[in-house]
Amino acid sequence: MLDKEKVNSILYIEDEEDTQKQLSRFLKRFCKNLYIASDGIDGITQYKKYNPDFIISDINMPNMNGIEMCHKIREINSEIPIIFTTAFSDIEYFQEAIELQVEGYLFKPIDLDLVEKKVKSVIKQIKLKEELINKEKLLIQQSKMASMGEMISNIAHQWKQPLSVISIHVTNLQLLVQMQENISKDVLESCSEGVLTQTKYLSDTIDDFRGFLKPSIDKLDVSFNLKDFIEKCIKLIEASFEDNMISIIKDIDLKINSTGSHNHLLQAIVNILNNAKDALKDISETQEKLVFIMTAKEDDENNILISIKDNAGGVPEDIIDKIFEPYFTTKGNVLGTGLGLFITYEIITKQFNGSIWVENEEYEYEGVRYKGAKFILKIPINKKDE
Repeated sequence: MLDKEKVNSILYIEDEEDTQKQLSRFLKRFCKNLYIASDGIDGITQYKKYNPDFIISDINMPNMNGIEMCHKIREINSEIPIIFTTAFSDIEYFQEAIELQVEGYLFKPIDLDLVEKKVKSVIKQIKLKEELINKEKLLIQQSKMASMGEMISNIAHQWKQPLSVISIHVTNLQLLVQMQENISKDVLESCSEGVLTQTKYLSDTIDDFRGFLKPSIDKLDVSFNLKDFIEKCIKLIEASFEDNMISIIKDIDLKINSTGSHNHLLQAIVNILNNAKDALKDISETQEKLVFIMTAKEDDENNILISIKDNAGGVPEDIIDKIFEPYFTTKGNVLGTGLGLFITYEIITKQFNGSIWVENEEYEYEGVRYKGAKFILKIPINKKDE
């Protein structure tokens, strides 16, 4: 059997010795590692130790039955596939088994043909899920690569001023040496402090961009202040916004905290801001270009709302429902990959268990009427730091 038709590991729990031996030999065909337990308590121990791909378990066992064991395992992993083996006499357990939403049942005496069909079906589901996860990772990587050029340009832009300051300090010291002037302690300290300040700024900038380009190193339960976080997002894109004469207007609650994958959320926000920048490139040069960033708590205090809107005219109504689909872009092949907003949607909905939507809004700012796209992100609040 090919490796692609196998899973890495199966956990098999059975207390009847003859049945256990018979089915164990057969199941080894479908996995690289087969782990065996004789009751529910041992099954939980083996599961925690080996984290198998799926479980095949008898129902009626001593010490702890299969139903109770699988309830406890599902508290750890709600999605792990489970197949029950059972005798017809165990019918009283079926209602509880149904509530577990298992992948199927195998009645004793065991029919190996049925076992093969059921196990292959579960393996197919697992492989399809793995393919989807790998495709999602590839999409994220493609999106990152598409962003790298712009991020490098932003780094270069942000480094111009500190490098210029460092150059001035060093040049002044060189001139004093060449003129054989005595360099006072105050001058030396001032130049040194200036150089150290600017080098720290350069180092901090690299850390910011490294976090954007490599969010996989980020911890998933980091607590962060939303105001500081938004400022960090703006720092990443401010160079390209300045080049395109785009102003950012902020209305940010200073006291809101959240938890989650800090750098993944950073990527999501930057994707929206870059989308706004690209839309604003196309509007008239005579019109002021604006991006508004606002944060607030929902009335029930359970969620954070982050809204980002521009004044680029809005999204055409015939495509607004497609904007988060992968590879959908209105920018053409040169400017857009169609992945940025899709990645943003995946991050907000899957990693933060939140929601995101877009709507067109007409509004007034400083006496002028505008229309633009407004993205709203809703993510859970971290109450422990409130």
